[in-house]
Amino acid sequence: MIIEDKGKLGEDFVNTLAYRSFLKYWCFPGPKYENGDKKEICDLLIIFNSVLIVISVKNYEFKGNHFRYFNNTIEKAVKQIHGACRTLFGAAEVQIKHPDREMEIFPREQITKVFRIVINLGEGVKFYPFNHSTKNDDYVTLFDKDSFETIISQLDTLPDFIDYLEKREKLFKGRITIIMPGDEYDFPLETQKEFFALQKQLTQNYILISGTEKDLLSHFFKNARNFPPFLNDDSNGIFLQIDGDWDSFSDIQQVKNKAEADKASYFIDDFVQNEILKNEYLQNLTPMRLNLAKAMLSFDRLTRRSIAKSYFEFHNRYKDVSGLNFGRRFGDYDGVGVLFTFYTDQMDMEMINTLNTLAIESVNLFTGYKSKSLILISSNRSHRFLFAHIDKIEKYEPDHEEMIRQDVKRMGWFTKHTLFQGSENEFPE
Repeated sequence: MIIEDKGKLGEDFVNTLAYRSFLKYWCFPGPKYENGDKKEICDLLIIFNSVLIVISVKNYEFKGNHFRYFNNTIEKAVKQIHGACRTLFGAAEVQIKHPDREMEIFPREQITKVFRIVINLGEGVKFYPFNHSTKNDDYVTLFDKDSFETIISQLDTLPDFIDYLEKREKLFKGRITIIMPGDEYDFPLETQKEFFALQKQLTQNYILISGTEKDLLSHFFKNARNFPPFLNDDSNGIFLQIDGDWDSFSDIQQVKNKAEADKASYFIDDFVQNEILKNEYLQNLTPMRLNLAKAMLSFDRLTRRSIAKSYFEFHNRYKDVSGLNFGRRFGDYDGVGVLFTFYTDQMDMEMINTLNTLAIESVNLFTGYKSKSLILISSNRSHRFLFAHIDKIEKYEPDHEEMIRQDVKRMGWFTKHTLFQGSENEFPE
C-alpha cells in the first residue's frame, strides 16, 4: 500500500469518528485555501460557535525507531498545524468549502479558542510525548489511535470534548510529559536505550505516565471530570502508574449503567440531524434552524439525557389525549429555556401555531423572563415535530403582558411554572 493510501485511510478513520460524535455539518475534512494557493490547510477543521479545532492525522508505519517515528509524525504534524493557523488567521480572507455546502468565508472574527490536535495512527509505539508546542508556544494535544477512538466515543459531544481538552491543556502545558502505553516489561533492548536517552533529557517539571490515555480518562471520570489533584503539585518529576485502570473502571456496574442511561440522550443528536439539518435544507439553512441546532448541540451529554428523559415522560403523559387539549412543559438549563408542547390531531395548523406562540410568551412572562433564549419542541402522538428558537428574549411591553394574562386566563392555563430540570447522576446506581 502506498503512503498516500495509508494517509487517506487514516483521515477517513478520524473523519468518520468526528462525524458520528460531532455531526458532519461542523466538520471540514481536508479544507483547502480555495481563494489562495488551493493547498490543503490541514486534515480536519471543526468549527463550532467560537471554538476551532485543527487536526492533523498521521498514519505512518512504526518501524521500531521511536525518534525517527516522532520526526516523521509529530514534528511534521505540528508544523502543519502551525502553518494552518498562520493561513487561517493571516491578513488575507480565507474561503473554505464544506462537502455539502457552497463556498464560505472562514469566520476568524468569531473564534476565541483554538485547539490543536495531532493524531498518530501508527501502532506498536512503546512511548510517545503526551503533548507538544508550535514555534509560537501554542499547545498541541497528541493522541494515538486507541486513545482518540476511546475519548471521542466517551466524550462524544463538543462541550464534553472541549472541556477535556481545556483541562488537559491547563494541566500539562509547559510540562514535559511522556506516556508509555506499551508494557514496560516488553521493551526491546533498542527501545530501552531510546527511552533512557530521552529520560536523561528530563531534569525537572516532567511527568511519566505508565499506561494509556484511556487509563488516564478513567481517573478523569473518577475525579468528577478532573485529573488527579496531585498532578498539579510542584515537583522535579512525577511518575504515574495506571496500567489497566480503564479496563477495571469500565467493568464497574455504574459505568455500564451510564452507557444504558445515555441512550435516551441521543434523541437530541437524532433530532438535530434528522429534523433540523435535513439534507434538503443544508444549502439554504435558515438562521433559525442553524441557531436551534447550535443551541441543542451546546448541551453536554448529561444535560441531553435529562432533556430527552423529560421529553419522553411528557410525551407518554399526553400521547393518548384527543380533542382540543394542549400540553406544556418547561425547563431552564443555564439560561436556555426548553419548552415542550403537545398538540392533538384534531387541531389545525393555525390553532397549533397560535397556542405555541401563547405557550412561549406565557412561559417568558410567568417565569419572570428567566431564560435568555428559548427552544420550542412541539409534537403530536406520532412525534410529528414543529420547532422554533428564540435567540434573545426581551421583556414585553406592559400592554402585551396584559394581553398574555388575559389569553392565559381564557384558556384556563396555570400561571405557576414548575421547572422540569431534574438531577441526573452521570454514573447511576
